[in-house]
Amino acid sequence: MSIKHPEIERESQQNPHLVNLEVDYLYHLGLDTSMDLPSMFGDVKYVCMGGSPERAEQFAIKAAERLGISVPEEGLEPVGKTERYSLYKVGPIISLSHGIGMPSASIVLHEVTKLLRYAGSTDFKYIRIGTSGGVGVDPGEVVVSTNVVDGKLNPVHEVVELGKSVELDTALDSNLVQSLLTIASESDISATAGTTMSTDSFYAAQGRLDGALNPRYTETEKMDFLQLAYDKGVRNIEMEAAIIGAFCREAGIPAAVVCAAILNRLDGDQVGSTIEELEQFSDNAQQLVLNLISKELNLTD
Repeated sequence: MSIKHPEIERESQQNPHLVNLEVDYLYHLGLDTSMDLPSMFGDVKYVCMGGSPERAEQFAIKAAERLGISVPEEGLEPVGKTERYSLYKVGPIISLSHGIGMPSASIVLHEVTKLLRYAGSTDFKYIRIGTSGGVGVDPGEVVVSTNVVDGKLNPVHEVVELGKSVELDTALDSNLVQSLLTIASESDISATAGTTMSTDSFYAAQGRLDGALNPRYTETEKMDFLQLAYDKGVRNIEMEAAIIGAFCREAGIPAAVVCAAILNRLDGDQVGSTIEELEQFSDNAQQLVLNLISKELNLTD
């Protein structure tokens, strides 16, 4: 049985049970409430998330340059432990890796949100910056997600709680999305607005034919589905946007998703771009978000 999540007051979804904890251990981040979190994170306004630790570090270095913050010769040091995630703090920006897939992203969303609430941070925004498979979009194009659908092309994210299936709304923050699109139109970064399909796996759920198992669908069925998705406004496919949209909607946090396409799925399943091209594609998405932050913080290059 699937239960549609009722419309709620988004700010009411802070967990009242947390007041019963003497110390809240943010286990996967290696931080806890016995630390002076307000002095460490109280000024955070942006949480920028990408899949890998390397991408989190790269974005943090670029953010430091924009903010005029010097980076030590030995590089930036992540905050907390790094077994699962890597978190960098640069001025009012957290650059954070969320791993791959929605379960991994869900865990760090909970912990970084509790972290910022304990720190007393206010008016912060979450932006996922990553890569994706384009749908009718050329490699290198940046897709700014206007909304998110699941693998069935429905605008929900399904979770199971106490044995019951609950469908959560995945709507992103329209004001933040529009701000990103405006910044994109003012820059030389090629960007497309569109729906993002967010799936639970990289292979079958995305209709690929290059996994280890024999697919239960044909090439024709695959192409028919991708064309259907395109006709419904889908412009890229990835694996984290749905949980980010659903979580942030419940938490009352403005959220956006900005992902560069690394291939056009209407042309095939394999990524054929060079390492240098892939780095440039990733940088396109990062620079768009940095342009937004720079404008909102009234910074100049």
